Amino acid sequence: MKVEYNKIVRDKIPEIIKDSGRTCEYKILGESEVRDALKDKLLEKAQIFLKRPSEDELSDIYELLDAIVETFEYEPLHIDYLKIQNKENKGTYSEKVFLISVDDGQ
Repeated sequence: MKVEYNKIVRDKIPEIIKDSGRTCEYKILGESEVRDALKDKLLEKAQIFLKRPSEDELSDIYELLDAIVETFEYEPLHIDYLKIQNKENKGTYSEKVFLISVDDGQ
């Protein structure tokens, strides 16, 4: 039975499939395609994590974020800098603040 996936997967997945005695069809994405595929995969993994939080799913999200940083040619040190800036300017999530509303006085 053939199952369609049409999504980006980790590099070794075709090899793992072949080693299990099955066959698969795949292609190598171009630069323009890979950006959308990675964003779609991030949404997919986030949805899975929302349903079933686990360290394994979180590790996949971290791996995807690394791939996004590389593919979009972001500078990891600059992202770290922005993270520190946001932490200093806006705080963290450690105090579990949940904003209900804001009244602008009008």
